[in-house]
Parts: sequence; structure tokens; C-alpha cells
Amino acid sequence: MAWTRLELRDRAAPPQAASSTPIGLWTILAVAAAATAIWLTSQTTSDRQKAPDGTFRVEEHLSTAVVTVRKPGSAEQPCTWQPSDGRWHCGAQDFAFVGPYAGLAAGKPVRCLWLHPHAGGATTVVRWPDLNLGDHLEARLRLLDDVASGQPTRLQVFAAGQSVGTLSALDGRDHPDLDVDLPNGRLRGELRLEISATDNDWRLACAEVLMTGKRRAMGDQPPTDKTLLYAPPARHDQNGRPTQ
Repeated sequence: MAWTRLELRDRAAPPQAASSTPIGLWTILAVAAAATAIWLTSQTTSDRQKAPDGTFRVEEHLSTAVVTVRKPGSAEQPCTWQPSDGRWHCGAQDFAFVGPYAGLAAGKPVRCLWLHPHAGGATTVVRWPDLNLGDHLEARLRLLDDVASGQPTRLQVFAAGQSVGTLSALDGRDHPDLDVDLPNGRLRGELRLEISATDNDWRLACAEVLMTGKRRAMGDQPPTDKTLLYAPPARHDQNGRPTQ
């Protein structure tokens, strides 16, 4: 890389004074600072380009999930994957599964992940232990049409061990949404959904969860506004003091 030497002279000072005052030092420091900032920006941009794509729609990756039901005071019970219908079966009841669903919710046709909660305040846990994590997450919780008002159904979303939001729906008219930026951290980690209801009677829940973007590792800085890198250095008098 070819470097160009820059020299700034104070117009108020005679030419011979410029070489004998600290102005040359201030110029060198300003150029060095700008070069360092450009290098840091290029490194951050390079890291972002290397970061894996975190685009992930949960209902499209069910076979790679781990699905369990956690009852109060009991160990988590694993559900069983059935490739024939692309569902996780978690009990004998017709509703006791986790799988893709197409129907009407909140008055609109949806394609989503069926997550009817279990009885006794049990929590259904759906997790992907090791994913490329994105930097943004969108989630929607819907109860199917004609579901009457009842106990709230709660969906909590976790990424890399941190709760990123909770959605709660009372009936088929509710349509809670979540739209959040994920905190910086490890580029890979766990995505987890947990759904439950104190009373699960007719809590016909369906969820959409989409993670997108490229995650920054902890400590990475956002891209720097390059227009800030080329601000001219402050002028100084012959004694090195800043002038207006």
C-alpha cells in the first residue's frame, strides 16, 4: 500500500515556523488515528462477511430439533419423532404433538408450528442445541379461530441461553408479535421455544418463528461511519494549543 505524506500548515504562522512547531506532530497523529480507524472498520466488515448466515425458520427444521415435555416437579419427558407425518408425538391425545400446521388463526390463513400446551401447567420445550445464530428474530403466536377466551397461553423464546421475549394470547382474536434484535455473542448456540398454559383446555396454539441475519461476536463494533474518519484535525498555535 502506498502511503501519502500529509502536511497541514497554520495559515497564520510563517512558513519557517511550521517546521519548528508541534503542527507536524499533530498531523502525524491525525493521519495515524484515521488509518487505525479505517483498519478497524475493515476488520469488522471482514468479520461480518465471514459470519455464517443465521436464517432459520423453525417449522422447516423440525427433524433436527429436540422436543420434550417438562411437568412441574418431574424430569423432562422426550417426545418421539415420526418421519411418516413429520411430527413429534408427545402423548396419546390427538393434540399432543409438535408439527407443521396449515389453517386459520386470528382470521387469517397461516402455515405455522402446532404447539398445543399440555395439561397441568406442563411446558413443551422445542430446542435446536447448536445453530448459526442470526442478529434478528421475529415470532408470532396465534390461537386458532373460534377459540374462546381462557387462560393465557405463553410462548417464551430463548437464543444463546438468554430470553429474548414472551408472547401471550387469550383467545383466537389475539395476535401477539415479537420483533427484536438479538444481543451480540457467540456465533453458534441454542434456539429454544417454551410454551405452556395454566389451563390447556382448547388452547389451540400455533407459532411462527424466523431468525435472520449475521450475528456479531461479542466485542465486535458496528460498522463505522466513514465520513467521520476524514474530519480535518483541529488547528493549533505555535505552542501546540488548540485554536478556534
